[in-house]
Amino acid sequence: MAQAETSLNSIYAEIKKLRREVELIRIALIPEEKITDEEMAEILDIDARLKRGERIRLDDALADLNV
Repeated sequence: MAQAETSLNSIYAEIKKLRREVELIRIALIPEEKITDEEMAEILDIDARLKRGERIRLDDALADLNV
């Protein structure tokens, strides 16, 4: 039981880290240039996937955003 709890805690920590990375990407993009509706939809899609617990590698997220 303790091992399962440890696994859940590590998964939760990874999700929080990924959410923060997506937030940093969004913050970095907004001041530098105007984001198109399509780009914002992609960012929101990534955020929604993270909230559902899907794992997204930072490189993949950046590739999706053409960064």
